[in-house]
Amino acid sequence: MARRRRRRRKTGNEGVLIVLCAVVLIVLAQQARAHPVAAALILVGLAVVAAAGFWLRAAGGRRLAGHEREVAITDGMTGDQFEHFTARLMRASGFREVRVVGGSGDLGADVVGRTPDGRRVVVQCKRFAGNLGSPHVQRFAGTAREIHGAEVALLVTTGRPTAQARDVALRCRITLVDRPALARWLSTQALEC
Repeated sequence: MARRRRRRRKTGNEGVLIVLCAVVLIVLAQQARAHPVAAALILVGLAVVAAAGFWLRAAGGRRLAGHEREVAITDGMTGDQFEHFTARLMRASGFREVRVVGGSGDLGADVVGRTPDGRRVVVQCKRFAGNLGSPHVQRFAGTAREIHGAEVALLVTTGRPTAQARDVALRCRITLVDRPALARWLSTQALEC
């Protein structure tokens, strides 16, 4: 079942702001002949307020982007939040057609999409602090290509893969992204797969 994208609801403040600006400009135009200096000062003040508003909005976006680049943010996430986080990171890294498909009965596929060069990628997300053992990798290896048609199988974890898990991932051609690799991916927004 396809998921619908949520549309950002407009708060209605944009229309009120436009009307308010129009009223101020009309008043300024009427008063400009009688009080040109006052009208110029008010116009400069409005320009400063508008510029400050744009700067604050952009700074908020930069703060969020910088915040998400820190791997420690994943420590407080739920599994579902980590799946969405991974999907956002994939989009920022140039992956296309990225969708979160995880849930009960997902058979190991939490996120699907296409690599920048067009290959089908299937992602299993494991957000936990402990060791990631080989059974986790084996289960994903059994479904990634055969059931989900992955050309690239990607297992993203905040845990520490054991030596056996790394060996199974290597043998099954699964790209294993552990905590240090996730930190590099976050900082560079580039992933080799």
